[in-house]
Amino acid sequence: MRQRFGSSVSSASRMYNGEALGRVRSAKRRKQERARVFAATTEPKPSRAKGFARIGAVLVALAAVGASMPEAYSGLQGSDLFTLQGISVVGSDLMTAEEVVTRSGLAQGTNLFEANLQSATDSIVAHPLVRSALLLRRPPDSLVISVEERVPLALLSTDTGLVGFDVDAVSFELPNLPFDLPIVTGLDRVLADSTLSEFAVRQTVARFLVTASSEQPEFWTRVSEVCLENALEGDLILADGLTLKIRFAGISDQIQNFHAFMASGESLTKDLAYIDLRYENQVVAGKSRVDSTQIGTPAGIPD
Repeated sequence: MRQRFGSSVSSASRMYNGEALGRVRSAKRRKQERARVFAATTEPKPSRAKGFARIGAVLVALAAVGASMPEAYSGLQGSDLFTLQGISVVGSDLMTAEEVVTRSGLAQGTNLFEANLQSATDSIVAHPLVRSALLLRRPPDSLVISVEERVPLALLSTDTGLVGFDVDAVSFELPNLPFDLPIVTGLDRVLADSTLSEFAVRQTVARFLVTASSEQPEFWTRVSEVCLENALEGDLILADGLTLKIRFAGISDQIQNFHAFMASGESLTKDLAYIDLRYENQVVAGKSRVDSTQIGTPAGIPD
């Protein structure tokens, strides 16, 4: 049986920034890290005097809105009361708050209403890790940047290494962090052979990854590699080396058939080379014909 690419000790795993793929940081650890980031980027709790100043600023803004819009913005932009003092970032995990602020091009000391939020938003969203961003002014002197990052469903194998692959079927570079995710291989070959568009093939793979990981989360933790054979089928390589031949459509039913087969008895599940789950309500199992310890040149036959 040939060895498949993408097991826990495969070269593909080591290609990712020179490190083996590890575990994703726990929710508790991510929360602690976010707390440290927020503590570094947000201002101290405002004093009572500053609270009054904020109320006063809001009243000034409302009064300006009551005038004509050109005069209103002219008044807000010319006031020292609206000097930007603090920029806070929420929603960032793969990127640091400092990276997001730098990407926005905004800085303390500028007038809050002179800041070009559309330009800052476009610059942040242009980053490969960002799916969307929203910037909100908080008069008199604060601004909030809310970021939605791309979340990798799997690691896509490319000629230059491993990249993230998300629900939008978008590929993107990842930071130097450990990710415990399956590796998707064979996409370039399938795209070269398929009559479908690249977008259609990528969307099919993305839908499969979303369905399998959400509907069968416990089973999905056992998957090491998704080897694409064509636009509709592929192989799942489990962490223990077993190969499952599957269709991308109806994956939950196929996984249920797999569990039923594995529970049928040791005599059927011993020495398996692969399990074919592509057929309706049936399982085809292939067994290893020759023990690997017996492979070699028989005695008496010259090499």
